Amino acid sequence: MTDTEVGDSLAPLLRGDRPTTWAYADVSADREDPRGWADSVATATLDALVQAGAPVDDARVLAEELVAPPGVPAPVSRYVLVQGGEVVLSEVLPGPAKAADALGHGPVPDALPLLAHRPVDLTFLVVEVGRDGGGFRVYRFGHGEVQREQQVRGRTDTLHEIQGGGWAHKRMQSHTEELWRQNVGELGDAIDSAVRRHRAGLVVVAGDIRARQLLELELSEETRGLLSVVPTDTRAPDAADDALVSQVEVALARVVAQRVHDALDLLRTHLGRGDGTAVSRVGEVFAALAAAQVDTLLLDPSAVDDRTLLALGDAPWVATAPEEALGAEVLAELPAASALARAALLTDARVVLASAGALPGDTGLGALLRWPVGPARPGTDAG
Repeated sequence: MTDTEVGDSLAPLLRGDRPTTWAYADVSADREDPRGWADSVATATLDALVQAGAPVDDARVLAEELVAPPGVPAPVSRYVLVQGGEVVLSEVLPGPAKAADALGHGPVPDALPLLAHRPVDLTFLVVEVGRDGGGFRVYRFGHGEVQREQQVRGRTDTLHEIQGGGWAHKRMQSHTEELWRQNVGELGDAIDSAVRRHRAGLVVVAGDIRARQLLELELSEETRGLLSVVPTDTRAPDAADDALVSQVEVALARVVAQRVHDALDLLRTHLGRGDGTAVSRVGEVFAALAAAQVDTLLLDPSAVDDRTLLALGDAPWVATAPEEALGAEVLAELPAASALARAALLTDARVVLASAGALPGDTGLGALLRWPVGPARPGTDAG
């Protein structure tokens, strides 16, 4: 579902109050000649934007921002909006591109690329633990920068395993185990505190196998319910550099898939009950969006890409024809998916991007409602 930050940051820019120059592009700089690539992309972007009607100053500012060093490893994309010669939004989007490179100028930018990169509002922790303690970083899904980082170092005397036998060996080994517990216990307290403070929805743990086991015992029940354990000691000298990255990506993909599944399941449940709190026919979805009745819009962009809709400058925000605008200014004719997503964001609805095969019916649309629709009038068809 849509990152609430996406709606908060984009909604004021989607109203159409000012012309916007925008672009989305894969800006991975892992190329033989990064500087030459950047110069080439900037020139091509500038030319294309001017041809699309953008003011030269806006186009130049956007082109320079687009190819600025993103500060995170490839693959990475960037989404940039410029108004009046100033960058009003610049988002670095780690991971593979979610759509083809695109750009434009007009009253309404396309929000779908940003929604695709940030499908959930999720803060997560990545933890690496050893017998001497460890540390963690706090991230937000779809963001490259670290939100917070903390290291916890405990006592390191006699942490090595004692070799030998007899009563002295057993006593020293017991002392060593207690040190391990103290060290990971301090780390566990810090992790529990960070989970509560940041309302984290996932905690990925890697490191020494025994330390991982001890850490899990030290964590609160709430945090243990969020754990995804990486069965690798990523702190070992021979550990692969990308082992943790790939495992974190797998854990995040599971979270996204589960949340999409939950939204689809809720949609099917309410449609099956016929309780009026979910709709899936095109006319019903349009009417609910126009009434700001949609809590969650479920959408497969590819299923509606052969249609266009009108983006409006005020409520109801979207229409199929000028006579449905209810006096609002018609700003632009947009691909249906972009127009629908914009209307959802402008009415504080969440957006779920799902495949058409998973959505009920054959429209590629569905909506969970804030309040139920009234009973259908005899002889009418809302489809």
